[in-house]
Amino acid sequence: MLDERLSLAASLYEPCTLGADIGTDHAHLPCHLLHTGVCKHMIAADVSPKALERARDNLTRSGLMHRADVVLADGLNAIDRPCGCISIMGMGGETMAEILRAGRHKLSGAVLVLSAHTDQPLVRQALMDVGFRITQERLCQAAGRYYIIWRAEEGLDAWTPQELRYGRELWLEDSSLLRGYTAHRIHVLTNILAGLMSAAQPDTHEISQIQADLLFYRTKLEVL
Repeated sequence: MLDERLSLAASLYEPCTLGADIGTDHAHLPCHLLHTGVCKHMIAADVSPKALERARDNLTRSGLMHRADVVLADGLNAIDRPCGCISIMGMGGETMAEILRAGRHKLSGAVLVLSAHTDQPLVRQALMDVGFRITQERLCQAAGRYYIIWRAEEGLDAWTPQELRYGRELWLEDSSLLRGYTAHRIHVLTNILAGLMSAAQPDTHEISQIQADLLFYRTKLEVL
């Protein structure tokens, strides 16, 4: 059974003959996609041998191992043939941006489903740099934590600096979670700002950016 984060990711997946899940860990997402017929075959990849042991166990117990390639590889190096959909989940935004740029030649023809734990602006910028546009930007909450999940397709798009930092489609959806997410961001940023202000040598540039972030989220909260 998938949690809210992986359930949302699965709902954004493009039905295809071959899908790939990069950073698969337990392979819960590939198991679901194969079982429901969204994908006929999956590449389940991770850089961790222990993670791949868990992935093999779950695929075997589900009777799906014959429809999966379990691959020890870094990033998109796991992909050796065209995929209809590629998911990259459960890592920091800086790492994900590096993966997208380094493996951009592996992305052609694929729909992307992505979720970064941190540094979301870096992922949005990387998508634009590798020729992908975000078609959906969705919010969910799992185990008390908020997650942003993107669906991206090939195409050119131009985002403003503000949209790259805070998102665009995210603020267009009618989500009951959006108000809670915005209030959470204000709480986190307020604490960060207090820490920066109390430093012996405050970083004025970082303080200025956090203040701008707070202004954005407070303005959004007023109209949600």
